[in-house]
Amino acid sequence: MVDKHTLRKVYLEKRLFLSASELNHRNQLLSNLLLAKLPMERSTTIHLFMGINEKNEVDTFGIMKALMELQPSVQFVTSKTKPKGILEHYKIDTNTKFEKNKWHVPEPIGADMADINEIDVVLVPLIIFDKEGNRIGYGKGYYDRFLKLVPNAAKVGITLGPPLDKIEYVGKYDVAMDACCTPFKYYEF
Repeated sequence: MVDKHTLRKVYLEKRLFLSASELNHRNQLLSNLLLAKLPMERSTTIHLFMGINEKNEVDTFGIMKALMELQPSVQFVTSKTKPKGILEHYKIDTNTKFEKNKWHVPEPIGADMADINEIDVVLVPLIIFDKEGNRIGYGKGYYDRFLKLVPNAAKVGITLGPPLDKIEYVGKYDVAMDACCTPFKYYEF
């Protein structure tokens, strides 16, 4: 059995080896598939993470722009990382200015606080997931804690690679996804 730390390390390294053209190609495929499958009829407020370019994460800013064109009335929210594993949530749009924190995560500057009770869909960062909807993130638990605060929101993991068959170790605090989108397939659990 491979532990979460090892899986995290291996799949982060795999993602870093994607060429710029392959990364762009996968982001475009993922964006197209996500726009086709995301439950837009119940999506008035979407929470998304801002991708870390240095870690070849999903281009969520591009996804936000595409979703705004498709559904102009949708509101967007993202997070700022605070001490003790807490996320604060802010309203954003394509005009929002961002500043990178110590982990290189873009965080909004001068944005208004958001009410998390209005969030319908959370696009969740992950490194790898399995065919049962379990995910491995960066290991700090920020999103697991946040997702427990929005139990009625659809939890959709997005990543640039395919799933594992099974993640053997799932902790009692881990929150499973309702769906996961890759460039190749949309999985519903």
